[in-house]
Amino acid sequence: MKSIDAESAPDEGAAQPLSEMAYQAVMAMLVSGELAPNEVVTERQIATRLGVSRTPLREATRRLEGERFLERQRSGVLVVRPLPIEEFMHILAVRKVLEGEAARLAAGHIEKELLQSLRRRITELRDLPEGQPLPPAFVETDRDLHLLIAAASANPVLQQMIEDLRKRLAMVRFGRTASRRVAVCDEHIAIIDALISGDGEAARQAMQLHIERVRAVILERLGGR
Repeated sequence: MKSIDAESAPDEGAAQPLSEMAYQAVMAMLVSGELAPNEVVTERQIATRLGVSRTPLREATRRLEGERFLERQRSGVLVVRPLPIEEFMHILAVRKVLEGEAARLAAGHIEKELLQSLRRRITELRDLPEGQPLPPAFVETDRDLHLLIAAASANPVLQQMIEDLRKRLAMVRFGRTASRRVAVCDEHIAIIDALISGDGEAARQAMQLHIERVRAVILERLGGR
C-alpha cells in the first residue's frame, strides 16, 4: 500500500485533502479484501501503514462508518462491517433497475472503437482454457464495462449511485467463480452488442438479464432453491 505523504501537502486546508486520500486508501483496502469482513480496524496501525497522521485517518474512518462500510461494536472496537446476504440481494435488485436504465441511456453514446476493444478483451477471456482460476483481467473488464456504461448515461446522480453500490458489493465475492466465466463473458458481449447497435431497450434487457443471472447463481450457491 502506497503511503500518503502528509508533508507533501500544503499546510493550509491540508486536513481535507489528506482525509480524502485516507478515505480512498482505506476504501481500496476494503474492496481488495486487504481488510476483510469482521476484521478489526486499528487506526494506529493503518495510519502507520499509509504514512498519515491519525487525525485525517480518523475522519476517513468516521465517514466509512457513516456509510456503513465500517461499524463500531458495543465494546467500542471498529470492525469491517459484513454485508448480510439479504442486503446483498437488495442491492442487486436496485442495481438491476439502475444499471438497466444506465444501459438504455448509454446505447449509441459510447465510441464504437472503445466498445469493440472491450469486446475483444472479453472474448479473449471467454476463450481461455477451462479449469483455470479467474484472472485479474476478468474483474477488470467487468468493472470497466459497468463503469463505462454508468458514465455514458450522462446522468451524474445515476452514475454515482451505481458506483457506490458496486463498491459495496465488491467487498463480497459470492458470484466470482471460474464456472461462471464463459456465461458472464457471453452476457457482457450481449450488452456490448446492444450498445454498439444503439438499441437502448435491448441494452437495458441485456443488462438486467445479466444482473438477474448473478442473483440466481448466488441463490443457488446458498441453497435458496
